[in-house]
This record gives sequence, C-alpha cells and structure tokens, in this order.
Amino acid sequence: MDGRLVDLNLAYAAYLAQVQGEKTNTYQLAAFYFPENIAALLQRGEPALQALAEVVSFIRQSGTRDVHGPAGEKVTYDPTEIRILPPFQKPEKSFVIGFSDQARVEAMPKPEIPTGFYKLPQTFVTTGAPIVLPKFSQELDADACLAVVIGKSGKRVHPEQAWDYVAGVTLLIDITARDINRREGLTTNNLLGKNFPSSTSIGPAMLVQPARKELEGMEVELSIDGSVKQKFTLRDCAFTVEQIIARWSILGIKPGDWLAIGASMAMAGDRLQNPVPLKIGSMIRCSSPAIGELSHQVVAAGGVR
Repeated sequence: MDGRLVDLNLAYAAYLAQVQGEKTNTYQLAAFYFPENIAALLQRGEPALQALAEVVSFIRQSGTRDVHGPAGEKVTYDPTEIRILPPFQKPEKSFVIGFSDQARVEAMPKPEIPTGFYKLPQTFVTTGAPIVLPKFSQELDADACLAVVIGKSGKRVHPEQAWDYVAGVTLLIDITARDINRREGLTTNNLLGKNFPSSTSIGPAMLVQPARKELEGMEVELSIDGSVKQKFTLRDCAFTVEQIIARWSILGIKPGDWLAIGASMAMAGDRLQNPVPLKIGSMIRCSSPAIGELSHQVVAAGGVR
C-alpha cells in the first residue's frame, strides 16, 4: 500500500488495540487471523478474510507511515528492505494444466479431460530470483499461466460449486527444459523437464477473491527481452475453471493448493506453438495489472551474471 509492504500480523494487532480497545490478547488474536503463510490464513476461512478487510481499511485511514504495533513495532517496509518469497511454500497439490489453450486445440485434437503435471515446491521462486539454466539441458523456454488458488477443502467438487472453492489467483511462469521434456514424452512422463531448480516462478502476490467476471477477463502477458510473446485470458483456454476443479478435486483439494491454466498459450497466428527459446542473459517478464509482475534473468548454472 502506497508503495510499501505491510506486516498484516502487527498491523492487525495495532487495529485491535487502537480501534477495538483490545488490551490483553492483541498479539494472540493477530497471530490467529494472520499466521505465517497464506495457506494457513485461507484455512481460517471467512473470519480471516473479514479481518483482512478491516486491517486494510485501518491502514488506509491511518497512513502507512503512521502505523506502529502495540509496543511501537515497525509495521511497514520499503520493498527494498524485504526479500520476497513465493506466496505458497509447500502446497499439497500444485498442478499446471497442459494443452489448455485454444490455439493448441486448433493445431491438435482437443483432449477430452484437463490433464496436468506437477510443479514441485522445491522448484518455486518468485520475482527477482534468477532462472538457472540447468546443466543437463540445452533447450529452455517459458510459458505464462494464471494459477487459481483453492480456498477450502473438498473432494469430487461438482462443477456448479467449483467457484465456491476459489480463494484467489496468482501469476505463474512454467519453465521447461524442452529437450528433456521431449525425451520424457516418449514414455508419457513429464517430470524432470518441468521440475528443476527455479523452473516454477510464482507470485508475486495473491489477488484475494476476485469476482468471477474479473478473473475470467484478466489479461496475462509474457515478454522476453522486452518483446511480447504471449497474451491470454482464461476465456482463451480450452477448459473452464469449473471443469478443472471438478476433475482434479477427485484427489481432494485443500486451502493453498493451486491449479495453473494457460501454459503454451501462444500469440494469435502461431498455430505451430513454437516456444521462444531462452538463453543466458534473457530477461523474462510475466505481468497482469491486477496482480503485479514476475521478472527474472536467465543465468548459467554455477553463478549469477
């Protein structure tokens, strides 16, 4: 807010003390509503989201530079003071839906069901981190996605109820070692080519509870070295949010899980779906006005340029 980052835990403690007159349990209540990670916050349900709305209103009224914790603690920070981590650390399920764009369907038969592949948590990075070209690959490329974040637990969710399980959305860049992925594809596997250090950029933030119309019309753009290579909305995808949640909730879904949509979405006219190769020094930027942007440089294994 106002170009600064807010510690919601301490800000809520300040709100409880200054507005609600709470004197004894401010820190305990703040820790309950604003735990250490977003997945835990989502598990708190609607009361935590109400607390979020209250503290945001409080900060806006007070001003980011005038708010301090109950004991005078620092509450807001300049972004340069903070190292941002991926918003989701260890989701139980983190999938990217494959072959999900209309351009792909024009060139190939449409799959009957929304298939997907895992993105393992140990591969997660967020904006500013280097994308490391792995030593085992000579052919790297990137795709932009929207990751739909699950807000409550469920299993075998009916499509008509799917939107009740959507807590928000974040950006994702799917980095692929295409030469490895191609070899794995011969045996219908899809793991190492999609999962290596820094192969999953996610964040930089989660947009909480966007309206369905807003989410479906949200534009995502991917540029490489300043040139726009991909642009899409969920309306351009072959499968709907309802279909994807209904399908993958067969495994059970929990708060903080995410299902990313939009991989391989090329600019209009590229029916061959040619991926844009990445090289040492390439600058990657994935952005959406409502969420923010992910920005990275590709570096060689063994050190940042």
